[in-house]
Amino acid sequence: MLYEDINITKRVTITNGEKYDFFIYDVTSFEHKFSSGKFGKGDTVISKTKDFKMLDDETGEMLEVKIRCSKRINDALEGLEPKESRKVFKQCLKELENRGLVRD
Repeated sequence: MLYEDINITKRVTITNGEKYDFFIYDVTSFEHKFSSGKFGKGDTVISKTKDFKMLDDETGEMLEVKIRCSKRINDALEGLEPKESRKVFKQCLKELENRGLVRD
């Protein structure tokens, strides 16, 4: 199934002498949609969430998926009142599951 708002990138790296491939999935468009524009803009960071895997069509392996989110929502998740940001971020993660990403 193809979606026009998917922004996923495959990274091929070598870490500590071993091959380490992973995907980066940008969820800023989901953040913007689910928060009515409050989140999902500005600088981006890689979230600490590492719950997802995705099948690599080239190698047939299940690779880790790192989530790129806005710095604004990441800071709010770690702030004093993370209730709204946590709700939006959970909606983003649910959308990833609906689009076929597998929870680890």
